[in-house]
Amino acid sequence: MVFVAVLPASIIGGLLIKQQTEVETNYRLDLIDRLSTTLKQEFNYRFYLLSTALDVLSRDRLLVQGIDDFFLTSHVDATLENLVDNTPLIQAAYLVNADWNEVENYNGINGIKSFESLKSLVTVRVDTTKSIGNQWVFNYDAEQLMPKKYNPSRKGVVIGVPIFQSTLTEGLKRKPLGYLIVIVPVENIIKVLRPYLKDGEHVVFKHDGMDNISVYKGKLDPAVPTVSKTEKVTIANKYISEPMSYEAEVFMNKYLGENPFTNSLKILSIVTVIIVMLALLTATISYRWFAKPLTYLMDSVRACLSGSYSIPDKDLRFAELIMVNDLIQKMTSTIKAQFDDLEDKNTKLMSFNEQLEKKVHEKTLQLTQTLQREEKRRTMLQSLLSFSNKLQHGDIHSTVMTQLVSLYPYAGWAMQLYVNQKREWVCEGINPDDLASIDVEAHCSEYFRANNNDKTFQCFKIMDTHDETLGIIVMKYPNIERDDFEVISLFVYQLSAELEGRLLNEELERIAITDPLTGLSNRKAFDVDLEEWLKVSQRYPEQYFGLFMIDVNGLKQANDEYGHHMGDQLLIDTGHLIQSVCRQTDKVYRLGGDEYAIIVKLGDNTGCELLKQRLRALLEQGHYASLPNGDKVKIHFAMGCASTESHDAQNIYQVADKAMYLDKKAFYESTGLNPR
Repeated sequence: MVFVAVLPASIIGGLLIKQQTEVETNYRLDLIDRLSTTLKQEFNYRFYLLSTALDVLSRDRLLVQGIDDFFLTSHVDATLENLVDNTPLIQAAYLVNADWNEVENYNGINGIKSFESLKSLVTVRVDTTKSIGNQWVFNYDAEQLMPKKYNPSRKGVVIGVPIFQSTLTEGLKRKPLGYLIVIVPVENIIKVLRPYLKDGEHVVFKHDGMDNISVYKGKLDPAVPTVSKTEKVTIANKYISEPMSYEAEVFMNKYLGENPFTNSLKILSIVTVIIVMLALLTATISYRWFAKPLTYLMDSVRACLSGSYSIPDKDLRFAELIMVNDLIQKMTSTIKAQFDDLEDKNTKLMSFNEQLEKKVHEKTLQLTQTLQREEKRRTMLQSLLSFSNKLQHGDIHSTVMTQLVSLYPYAGWAMQLYVNQKREWVCEGINPDDLASIDVEAHCSEYFRANNNDKTFQCFKIMDTHDETLGIIVMKYPNIERDDFEVISLFVYQLSAELEGRLLNEELERIAITDPLTGLSNRKAFDVDLEEWLKVSQRYPEQYFGLFMIDVNGLKQANDEYGHHMGDQLLIDTGHLIQSVCRQTDKVYRLGGDEYAIIVKLGDNTGCELLKQRLRALLEQGHYASLPNGDKVKIHFAMGCASTESHDAQNIYQVADKAMYLDKKAFYESTGLNPR
């Protein structure tokens, strides 16, 4: 009995060890598979977000303008700061011009010279590539592309993005105005991936056989056995022209805590002892409760077989066995009848299930189609919601055409705006010559259809709140559904609101910086421009500029003798006269009252002296401000000037103003007039 009890215990113990070993192995393999998949997905997702941000930023007009105009360098710095602060992978960013001279940087090194190798790599690829993407990814090692505190390992990834003048035409070879360079140090990649690791787990990214990135959490114990898996991780998406691959090797502790075999032996020992004890107890109980009644039954059967029907008066009788047999036969007949009835009902149930499945399939198909339509509408509405934000920050033409093509890629699109004098068509999938027959003014409704030979155009007017036409959007497609018509109409309404808002903002901005009497720039514009020039002078001392302060002589006498109409005319004619001798790059301001100012771009001492001579010549020629009734007053003014070539930029205003008052004083002393 003991052997019978121990043998099953040994077999069960061995099976438990085998099963536990398989479970442990499969669980560890599953963990490392999930970890490697998670790291790969996070790696790709982070670089996809980075590429998306760079693609949007490369279309920012501020970067294009910042390369050519020093006034916008502060805006470029703010843009780079926003990019670095909101993109976890990026630590530093540079904007360089077409000659790879630094325009601006954030968290970078001023005057960096480490872009020579990158310059040759990116320039050749931009000039020769036929790829769709326009972002170039390279690995760097032992190069200082930012302060050491951000990148002590001097390793990482650098991404170069060309900046073009225009992004309206795809596939056209253009020369970049400059490049946006972003630096992704290995420290930032480690910071992003480390939260996904536990103690005892680490991953090593290798590029060209070199250990470039090693990510781990806690302390690594080389004595602990590990399992590993190699995964190929590629920085690749629709924006990157030439993907770059890493070989990622993920390591994980082989055991979860203690050695599983030690635990298995402990468990086996305990289970064996328990099973032996249970087996002994079961054998004893079985003998007492089952063996004796069976012995009595066997004795009765032997007695019947031997012809002795004298059965001892025990718990069991031979007649009872016959009754049991008869009962079994009756139970068999009853079970067979129940089985036949159950089989018939099962056949009916199967037929009912087939009908039910057919109806469920039909309803599911209808529900799927409904959900697909709703999903399409939801996607379009979400796209329209994001469209409004994109309009506020991007170029209208490219933003609108990109949005329309993404919503309806199977249709051709064209757009013409009336807010400028050119009124040029911007087209995707439509020949501009086919649009010549569309006469917008001939149609009163906001929507109409136009035909040109075998082509059908759906036309949507862009109207403002005053029912004025701001432009038109044309869709090349035979027929559109009602849902599509509503979506496009909502799209056009958003576009018209944005256009009207931009026009209003432009007018308000113009009014805010314009003197209403003379039409010249006012004191607010002067303060802003002077502040910008002071920043430029501080950053680039060799970029000189000049400042003229001018004050009209005799304005009060003109007002007293002829009235304020003459005073206003004197101010208007004086402003026009001053502006007539200035260059297009110079800017004239009316500061208020009888005061004017001129900021001379690139105004060194020679340039300021030439302008001063031209202004003196005006005074010598003798110009007059006159009213329609024949009253006239001679135009005369005092002036003072200064250039940053000779004076500190912070004091140039005081120097020019003081010189002007000295000139004014000399005028009144020489003429004997009362400077009222």
